[in-house]
Amino acid sequence: MLLPLTDADGIVRDLRYATADNLLGRPIYTQAVALLRPAAHAALLAAARRAAVLGLRLKIFDAFRPLEAQWAFWEAAEDKSFVADPRTGGTHPRGIAVDLTLLDAATGAELAMGTGFDAFTPLSDHGRLDGLEPEAIRNRTLLLGLMTACGFECYPPEWWHYHLPGREAYPALSAADVPGGPM
Repeated sequence: MLLPLTDADGIVRDLRYATADNLLGRPIYTQAVALLRPAAHAALLAAARRAAVLGLRLKIFDAFRPLEAQWAFWEAAEDKSFVADPRTGGTHPRGIAVDLTLLDAATGAELAMGTGFDAFTPLSDHGRLDGLEPEAIRNRTLLLGLMTACGFECYPPEWWHYHLPGREAYPALSAADVPGGPM
């Protein structure tokens, strides 16, 4: 079962793979819907509440990704270290992963993170210190703290990617498994 993120959740949705503004340059999803397993949904809402206390909001770029979409990314990626092999399922097709950033709640502006979302470069690494402004390092650390405090783990090469641990407990799903899903 997957639950949708809605306006009532207070999380901004900018689902890039439902638009041409993504690494493939074309829409991958036919619907702009963000779905998560109940445990991931609850953890994300907890992170959103923590962010709100700090005057911040979460902005989601991607959540559940059907295996068909995972295959499209796998086949297009030159550097496979930034895309999970669909044969092993990854975490997005399991409904336990989100790609996100932080916004200033008062202005709606994205906080500086040093690179854009889906920037497949060494500068996107969570541990990167050189080549980044101190503000970007601070903001990445803030996002890391919010997400890990609520049960998520990071994917070290991508500052924007978080997932729940224990992926084996959640089977990977195809588009046919999720009526009303993004594809």
